[in-house]
Amino acid sequence: MEDLERYSDYNDCEDESSHSKSYVGLVLKILVAVVCLAVVALLGFRVILFNNYPEPIKNLYFGDKLTEYYEKTDGNIGAKTQVLSAPYDDADEGNFFCDNLIVIPEINQIQISARYNVSLMESIKEKYGIELSPDNADNFSFNLYVIPLSKEGSKHIATGTLSFVDFDSRLMYRYYKLVFDDVDFTIPGEEEIWIGLEITVNGVEMEKPYMVLIYEDTTDKEFVEYELSSEERPNR
Repeated sequence: MEDLERYSDYNDCEDESSHSKSYVGLVLKILVAVVCLAVVALLGFRVILFNNYPEPIKNLYFGDKLTEYYEKTDGNIGAKTQVLSAPYDDADEGNFFCDNLIVIPEINQIQISARYNVSLMESIKEKYGIELSPDNADNFSFNLYVIPLSKEGSKHIATGTLSFVDFDSRLMYRYYKLVFDDVDFTIPGEEEIWIGLEITVNGVEMEKPYMVLIYEDTTDKEFVEYELSSEERPNR
């Protein structure tokens, strides 16, 4: 009888241990699932944030020149765009990224968005020994250069005048809306050209400024019509 009681006690202990292990295993599975979901959500959020710009930064900006042209043409401004082949200045470092190219050829205007991560400030500090606030919109200067693609033409030719700048921020990113007027889209004797956005740090002599290819007029790169949204209209 005592043996039976001891056997019964052993079974009780075994059941309790089994239930305990099962409970711990369930908790571990739930924790793993929660961590996996958190990682996926974080990565998804980063991807969405990376590929999106604030509305004022990506939308068409109507200054006086474009507004006048819009009214003159009843809204048929002939804007066009293209997907940027290399939207970054460096494939490894990725200091600056550009997107939302809008070209209005008839008034020689280019609009483009540029973005950088606040971690760029640390890189600049290491390279040039200066500390910059990521929220200072005046940290950088922006210029356009036409790049001939013929074997003879290798010199970058300055073009355009920066006529408007807007600045915005969203978490770790800082954004610029840039509008250039008086852009020359042609070079005598050149059938194919690129246009690059050069970015320099103000107050620093840079041997190699940041440069992003933002425009390609070549036989294998097409432009498409830029369709204005309902919000992209002159204010006046």
